[in-house]
Amino acid sequence: MTFVRLSLIITALLLSCFSYAQTSIWQVSNDKNTVYLGGTFHMLKPSDYPLPQEFEHIYKKVNWLVFETDISKLDSTEFETKFMKTMSLPSGQILADQLSPQAYSGLIHYAAKNGIDTGHWQRFKPQMVCLMISLQELNKLGLTAQGVEQYLGDKALLEGKKITELETIDEQIHYVATMGQGNETALIMQTLEDLKTLPNDLDTMSTAWRTGDVQSLFNTGIQPMMENYPEVYRSLLVERNNNWLPRIEQLIKQPDEKFILVGALHLIGEDGLLQQLAQRGYQVQPFSLQH
Repeated sequence: MTFVRLSLIITALLLSCFSYAQTSIWQVSNDKNTVYLGGTFHMLKPSDYPLPQEFEHIYKKVNWLVFETDISKLDSTEFETKFMKTMSLPSGQILADQLSPQAYSGLIHYAAKNGIDTGHWQRFKPQMVCLMISLQELNKLGLTAQGVEQYLGDKALLEGKKITELETIDEQIHYVATMGQGNETALIMQTLEDLKTLPNDLDTMSTAWRTGDVQSLFNTGIQPMMENYPEVYRSLLVERNNNWLPRIEQLIKQPDEKFILVGALHLIGEDGLLQQLAQRGYQVQPFSLQH
């Protein structure tokens, strides 16, 4: 998994029912209550709409949606100001000083090829530069439409459904700003290298998301991240999943049915939410319209 694929942003230990579910929504229950966990893509192509019909079905079924963070604030000036401040280097520091000569040379080559003035990057942390490169490349590949969360969140706001979140805006900004901290050169180098396979990886992951092909998501998303970015894997997925689990358990204890929407890669693998909830004794099964 690269920073590029993260912006989009399972092992043999998975229960057999997770191996190929033909959906990206799972039903999680105790003896009394049920919540629905939906795996999402944060950016989509216009052709990805309409969403898989299971998403619309569950959306209509519940009156309470839970997102990773407060989606109503993501377009606010307050969020933008805070995000840009956090992603900027301290006064007196520049990007060129944060990286090895090889990594910085790679950025210069990428910028020249894409008509980018690297002067605009100098005040930003390497994590922010990776994010900007990633977004540019994803836009080139057609990811210009709002993601699942924004689409369903906007509908829920208009229709007066209850909306809550698993983490604060400040917590989410912190995780993005500190990704790969201490390994910035490797983060830049691997991101630039992964651009070569991004089109194929994106097609694979998009298809896997729509069909619930958990093994393909693991092979293309989780496994490379564990190998290339173990620190990012631990901070961006494992740590956040562990923080979310008690909050999800509290949601399950409440009688109202809820639709919990998180990035698809948070659900899968031995550290994923599905496996951990199953290990805690909850009934976890793919949702099917045929049931």
